[in-house]
Amino acid sequence: MGSLSLTTLINFANSLLSIGIAVTAFALLLYIIRYNWPSPVARAFCVMLAGVMIVSVGDAVMYRVTDPLWIERWLRLQWLGIALVPAAYLHFSDEVLRTTNSFSRTRQALVITAYAVSFCLMALALFGDAVVGGGQPMGLAPHLQAGPLFGWYALYTLATMIVGLVNILHARNRCLTPTSRRRMSYLLFSSTGPAFAVFPYLLLSSNLDTVIPFILWVALLAGNVLIFTMLTVMGYSVAYFGVLAPDRVVKYRLIRFLFRGPLLAITVAAAVAVLIRIEQFLGLPSETITILAVVFFIVLFQIVRGSLQPFLDVLLFQQDRSELDYIRSLSDRLLTSTDLQQFLENVLTAVADLLRVPRVFLASLDNDGRWRARTQVGPIETYGTALAEMRVTHIPIGEPGPIVVDGFWVWPLWARSRNDLLGALAVAARSSEPDLAEVETKRLQTLITQASIALEDRRLQKEVFAAIERIMPEIDVLQRQRGEVRYTDSPTQPSPDATVTADPEFPNWVKDALSHYWGGPKLTTSPLLKMQVVEQALDENNADAPKALKAVLAEAIEQLRPDGERSFTAAEWVLYNILDMRFIQGRRVRDISARLAMSESDLYRKQKIAVEAVAASLSKMEERAATDGASPVAPNGAAPEAGK
Repeated sequence: MGSLSLTTLINFANSLLSIGIAVTAFALLLYIIRYNWPSPVARAFCVMLAGVMIVSVGDAVMYRVTDPLWIERWLRLQWLGIALVPAAYLHFSDEVLRTTNSFSRTRQALVITAYAVSFCLMALALFGDAVVGGGQPMGLAPHLQAGPLFGWYALYTLATMIVGLVNILHARNRCLTPTSRRRMSYLLFSSTGPAFAVFPYLLLSSNLDTVIPFILWVALLAGNVLIFTMLTVMGYSVAYFGVLAPDRVVKYRLIRFLFRGPLLAITVAAAVAVLIRIEQFLGLPSETITILAVVFFIVLFQIVRGSLQPFLDVLLFQQDRSELDYIRSLSDRLLTSTDLQQFLENVLTAVADLLRVPRVFLASLDNDGRWRARTQVGPIETYGTALAEMRVTHIPIGEPGPIVVDGFWVWPLWARSRNDLLGALAVAARSSEPDLAEVETKRLQTLITQASIALEDRRLQKEVFAAIERIMPEIDVLQRQRGEVRYTDSPTQPSPDATVTADPEFPNWVKDALSHYWGGPKLTTSPLLKMQVVEQALDENNADAPKALKAVLAEAIEQLRPDGERSFTAAEWVLYNILDMRFIQGRRVRDISARLAMSESDLYRKQKIAVEAVAASLSKMEERAATDGASPVAPNGAAPEAGK
């Protein structure tokens, strides 16, 4: 293979990689906006993804543009992303470092300055030749030549990348747990990807020769491979910032999204690009090839993805494989109300066909002892008298039936234990006494057993759902607390604003202060009075520290109030109702438990969860106070170190 053909092949591979990078950046941008937008780290990452996407889209379309004027326009439009990436990377690294409770106004000023420089570079690249101009609009690698200020841009990019890497390295050193340190390591090594996104343009723009050297083509290909790999790893690391879901859910959701979205799009785009290149060999027009490739590879990809799913589950969730299989199979086995109705209708249809009778109905026995017709064959009005008689008919425990009730043969439906009546199956009597054949009896008994199992399983499911509804507030609190976990400060670098909230006794202090909310030593001498958010509330409370603490506690409780109209029965209102009635209103435990329809032991258990939720809310308020307010004074009277 000659040098030119090999160069052409590498150039074609670069075009495919550019498409892949653009699609991946766009997909990750949508994913982060959908699931991680509340996180400042995620928002900064979105800006960086937008810059990389603009650069890669320009590369992808450049290979199809033939007009020199439009080629130059696209090359200049690419500089919207090329100039944006350095500032976005510096912004991203600052937000990552802030998650470790390290704040610095100097870093914030540098980020703002970097964005101002980037916007100036955009304007210069779009409307003048000071940064780039002229160049080689035609050929295998269209590019603009470096202008008088290009060297300053290269120096600016190098400086922002170095400072950004130092910030992320500093953030990694401040991590305490192995998990946070591992994720920060992923972020550290993959965060050089954006630098490689602008790397090709530093090489091409600085090349003054008309012909691009072969070694430069190889460097461009290697750079694109690194960009694609690092962008994916970086997106994986950022996906954990600002989410409340468990790590397993985040990992599975992201992998599934990458398979169904960008990987599928990249496969189809690559297939279309390859097939169009050989359209003469196939003897088909490009439009036909495009349609066939899109349809064929979408279907094929779904089959391959489904086949690989079990292997991915083993690879990603080896430790929890059995539990996950059980959870997934459970959703297929649960009976909804519609499922139960359809199943019972099938049973009654089979009974009617088996016994050749026009009227059949099935009634269930509710927890309050009432009979209720669930489904029937024939007009429902004909079953009223039979149901009324069944309500007063005593059915001995374990009675297999049938018994005669108002022209119906009735078979009781018992639970597996044979001592719990679930309902009854009633069939229009063919004679005064049951006259079933042996075959009919066997098949009917099978259908009765199936109906009994369905009713019992549905009753058990309702108990499970009720239990889940009771613990949902606790799960929400657990996830909320998990979402508040930060990459905590290093012991050698204590954070002044986190000394109170970081103490293991902090939840107990919150409980004591709430218990003396209307006055008492646990409020007036509480360690919570040292919190910065309380100090900031002094001006609004006439410099009365206990009063300021009460106001802060009330605000923390109010932040836990769900949206909408207040309810004393809805699960999401349980914690707020307990906090408001127990501490704000000062009601007795007996009255609260009666009002909320729960036992006193259950109330005390949920009260503990509610107090922990208030503690988490206070921690978040204290963090905002430290971020937005002035730097607090250190115990020795000097301003604390701002952190790098």
